[in-house]
Amino acid sequence: MDASKEAESPKERIERLIREGKITREAVGPAEKLWEERLQYGVIIPNGERITIRLDDLYHVIVDHRIWRKPQRIEQMLLGIFEIRTGREGRRIALSRWGEQVDVSLYGSIVLESDSGIRSLHVVDDKRIRREMKKGVLLWNR
Repeated sequence: MDASKEAESPKERIERLIREGKITREAVGPAEKLWEERLQYGVIIPNGERITIRLDDLYHVIVDHRIWRKPQRIEQMLLGIFEIRTGREGRRIALSRWGEQVDVSLYGSIVLESDSGIRSLHVVDDKRIRREMKKGVLLWNR
């Protein structure tokens, strides 16, 4: 990988992706507004823990088109956590399920930092969720 891309901050990465036409400024705006109005204060997940979302975390996760097109999924994924397992380097893996349409469940995998921040989150399929449910040690489930 190009060393200049490794050193760029999440905000710089978003700015570069906008310049390259891979994401639009119009897509970033609603995500920033959601962060400003709700996410910056943290989200209480089902186990009672407050998850902190820094602005750089937002910029990191909206690189995924399934997130920048629907930034509300960040909060939906956190609120839909049904299981938390151990991960690598002191992190935890949270598994999530939520619905956006009647009778349609979506799934997510969220990497939580030891300080209750988010490292990453991704919309995944049910096969990946089942695989993740076999990894690590179960810490919490609903």
